[in-house]
Amino acid sequence: MISSLPSRAGYTVSLVEDEPVLREEMAFQLRHLGFKVEPFESAAQFYRHLAVAPSTIAVLDIGLPAEDGLAICRHLREHDNQMGIVFVTAHGLRKDRLCGLSAGADAYLTKPVDMEELVLILERLALRCASRPDATSVPLSEKRAGAWWLDLGSALLVAPNDVRFRVTANESIFLQKLMHKAGVTCTHVELAAAIGIYPDDLDKHRVEVIISRLRGKVERAAGAPLPVRAVRGVGYCWSETAVEHVAR
Repeated sequence: MISSLPSRAGYTVSLVEDEPVLREEMAFQLRHLGFKVEPFESAAQFYRHLAVAPSTIAVLDIGLPAEDGLAICRHLREHDNQMGIVFVTAHGLRKDRLCGLSAGADAYLTKPVDMEELVLILERLALRCASRPDATSVPLSEKRAGAWWLDLGSALLVAPNDVRFRVTANESIFLQKLMHKAGVTCTHVELAAAIGIYPDDLDKHRVEVIISRLRGKVERAAGAPLPVRAVRGVGYCWSETAVEHVAR
């Protein structure tokens, strides 16, 4: 029988767990079962990775230092309704489980985790993500000719020549900020704050990396430059006036 599930190596599972032994053990077991796993010890590490390499599924501990798993979950849900989110935690009370699910998690497992159950959940979430509408299925009947179009619901950016490609959660956030302020410079601080980075831990390089990768992606896919202009030492400006948005 041929499985209809996506290949386990075809999507990324981000594992956020601050306990080193447990993190390494879970990552080892999932890799042994054929999953592509990226382990992180903190929210900060996870966010830095997510800025340049989007994940399909996040497996989160709740009791993390600095920013806990519940806060990570809420942050992810603000920007991506489709990412799979699973809590694996020692917090096993009913009120804890309800709190986790209310924050936006798709599943809530308590430690020690049943790996068979986790695998089934990961595969089903991957199947859900794989069944999201692709670029060719998004109706664009209302799009004006010559306009850039950001579809927030399906995370698609459409170039004036109708070439369409998917953007990450952080890229979508940056594009929204820049497009809404077309002709006005968005500072590094403003863009960083939009993805949850604040002045005390601002890393301008992270903002620059996201913009640089987005520019490269657009130019390769559309054969035309993204109309984002760097303002030296300040930030970035969307220089194209023909822009449109589709509400989520």
